[in-house]
Amino acid sequence: MRAAPGLVALALVASAAVAQESAPDASGPAVAFFPGGDYYPPNTPDPHRRGFAYQRLTLDPVGIADSGQKRFGLKMGGRMGVLRLHSRERDARGVQLGVEMGFYGQFDSLYSQDNIGWDGFYGLVLSAGLGPRVAGKLGFIHVSSHLGDEYAERTGRRRIGYTREELVAGLSVRLAELLRLYGEVGWAYTLRSDELQRPRRGQVGAVVGAPRLAGGRLGFYAGADLSTWEERDWRVDLALQGGLLYVSGNREWRFGVERYEGRPPLGEFFAVDETYTAFGIWLDIR
Repeated sequence: MRAAPGLVALALVASAAVAQESAPDASGPAVAFFPGGDYYPPNTPDPHRRGFAYQRLTLDPVGIADSGQKRFGLKMGGRMGVLRLHSRERDARGVQLGVEMGFYGQFDSLYSQDNIGWDGFYGLVLSAGLGPRVAGKLGFIHVSSHLGDEYAERTGRRRIGYTREELVAGLSVRLAELLRLYGEVGWAYTLRSDELQRPRRGQVGAVVGAPRLAGGRLGFYAGADLSTWEERDWRVDLALQGGLLYVSGNREWRFGVERYEGRPPLGEFFAVDETYTAFGIWLDIR
């Protein structure tokens, strides 16, 4: 995958900041290198988000040609903090630079678990805590989509070269302790297939939880995500997810079910529609 020009520049800025040393000031801002967590929470029900997951999918209808109704999805990745600058008095206010990366692939159970395709992601994200209940983010993300070798050999399908480098902005608002709303917009400044792809996209979503048990480690959650893409003539894709949540240290495990109607999470097949129900395990490392 081709590195975006801004990646090198932002990495140099981060390296310079890490190299600087300043005298501690009890009343001034605090600096943390490689912090845990992030000001901007993950968009839990978003099927395109980075994280770790294993899903068993049942599709009806199937949109990807020459593929089966039974698949499994494998997801790896997340966001890692590099540098945080925050108020010593109020840690909910500050900014953080993070590196985001990930992988998502689907495998076809009808054809000996052949890989249908996979997407790779990387980017830099600047998140900001604007108060106890509000967070924002700015960044760029590179997405490169590929066909599975077995799928391409069996079907003769040629790769369209789906690649997208975009600027993204998001806002997250916690209306109550157990209810959060989010919205994001993206604008792609680099598209590999100009004749097929378009730059703009948007999404909104909500995540709701239930009172926690076992000392705050155990609870239930549900979420909904709606996304729309200019390259799909602004058709709305809908994802619903819910289940059991368990927190262990800096790991948040979710065991649940997902219902999705829209474009497959694989960019090479963005033009078709699929509907699936999935049982899965998701993991966020905070």
